[in-house]
Amino acid sequence: MAWRIRQAGYADLEGAARTKALSWVESYAELVPDDVLRRQLDPKRISRTVAFWGDVLEGGGSVWIVVEDQGEIMGVAQAGIGSEDAPTPLELSVLYLRKEAQGSGVADALLRTAIGDSPAYLWVLAGNARAHAFYRRHGFVPDGTTKMIEGLGITKERWARTEAV
Repeated sequence: MAWRIRQAGYADLEGAARTKALSWVESYAELVPDDVLRRQLDPKRISRTVAFWGDVLEGGGSVWIVVEDQGEIMGVAQAGIGSEDAPTPLELSVLYLRKEAQGSGVADALLRTAIGDSPAYLWVLAGNARAHAFYRRHGFVPDGTTKMIEGLGITKERWARTEAV
């Protein structure tokens, strides 16, 4: 299957939000309680994601999507200015792929498209060995900061790449 990465437009945002939700369901079954996974697909939650990404586009930011041959959105990434207390100014806030696209190499290209070789940080679920290996390959390491995701009962870890690669 051929993949294409491009900037999302407003018309793509609902599909991108649905892709994010479906990737949670497909990838996090061993890490996240079933009720949390089901909530990802709630239309109100998807609408909030669409509205947030609409604001990102309105503010001049980018949302990147992976599109397969038939036009279906199979991945999404978004990066921007992070919090003041972060180890770098740039935060990779979203990088999700549907199961079908995982292992194809498109995640590497999507990461490079979203943040290039810049120093950056991100949050990743504790215990997500696949994501940990992926980010480690790209120069990220855990910085020791953890947080509980409010309302979900799940711990996330902050990983950082403080040097350009």
